[in-house]
Amino acid sequence: MKNRYIDAFSRLKEGLSKVSRLYDINIISLYWDAAKCFIRYGVTPNEYLGWRFYQLSHLERSRFYTARDSRRWEQRFNDPNYADYFNQKQLTNKKFREFIKRDWLYTKDCHENDIKKFLVTHPKVIVKPIGLSSGRGIHVANNENVQELMKGDYLLEEFIVQHSRMSILNESSVNSIRIYTLKTLDGNIKICSAPHVYIENDVIFLSASIRVGGVGSEVDNYHAGGIGYPIEIQTGVVSGAGTTISGEKVLYHPGSGAKVIGFEIPNWKQLVQFVIQLCHVVPKARLIAWDIAVLENGFELIEANYDGDPGFMQAPTQTGKKKIIIHNYR
Repeated sequence: MKNRYIDAFSRLKEGLSKVSRLYDINIISLYWDAAKCFIRYGVTPNEYLGWRFYQLSHLERSRFYTARDSRRWEQRFNDPNYADYFNQKQLTNKKFREFIKRDWLYTKDCHENDIKKFLVTHPKVIVKPIGLSSGRGIHVANNENVQELMKGDYLLEEFIVQHSRMSILNESSVNSIRIYTLKTLDGNIKICSAPHVYIENDVIFLSASIRVGGVGSEVDNYHAGGIGYPIEIQTGVVSGAGTTISGEKVLYHPGSGAKVIGFEIPNWKQLVQFVIQLCHVVPKARLIAWDIAVLENGFELIEANYDGDPGFMQAPTQTGKKKIIIHNYR
């Protein structure tokens, strides 16, 4: 936990230094503003940079659903009795097994020979530490020590082979779709004034983005150098520049050189229906961030996150979602 705070402050320091040089703003005033925003709105350093709070007025800032808001509202939207289905990766795979095609294995539930066989059977295996988030500790197996895997708490997964068009953006990573949804209890939705959302049946699609892995990276997570590009939810077309965790805008992918703006996600309408089905597996889990892989012959759930990172939900479009989330609580 301590390292996370140190890393966050280091990113803030580096990010504010860039902002100071770029916009000719006194660095002390930026630090002071970031501190005030933490106290007043509850934003993290990543949110302050990613949402470009240094450019926004109080009214604009107040529209964002911050880390503090997330802590206050998470258990109101998501019954804590079902949290393990989302926080424990192996339980996610069991609960949502009909939406998962890849082979997987949980090290705590198997023998040493099972792990050896799994690593031999699958030429490329992803190792995921249980209980960690933001892509921390996830890596591709490379001469893994089976004894160490047995001692630890890991999920081993067959590497997903994504749609060929998705590989154009960055071939080293599975470039997933992150979709934030809010399921209503009775279908009675308060739309409010909420741009960049889409509503179908009893599900509000709050945000959709494609996460493209960093240069040479085998994971696409925002916190691991990934870039988030906003998707127009009605059409499935990438509608704007990408955003890094520090708020930098990216037009062309720095690794592949691909122009991501205008890219059309394959079979988008079917993907929307796939997500709606996911939303009804655990009805009392209402505010969820879904990570979806686009395959040649369908889709696959990668992860499901209870009240996922509000920073990534709002950074790609720079649009606050606080009003529509809180107004639909009941």
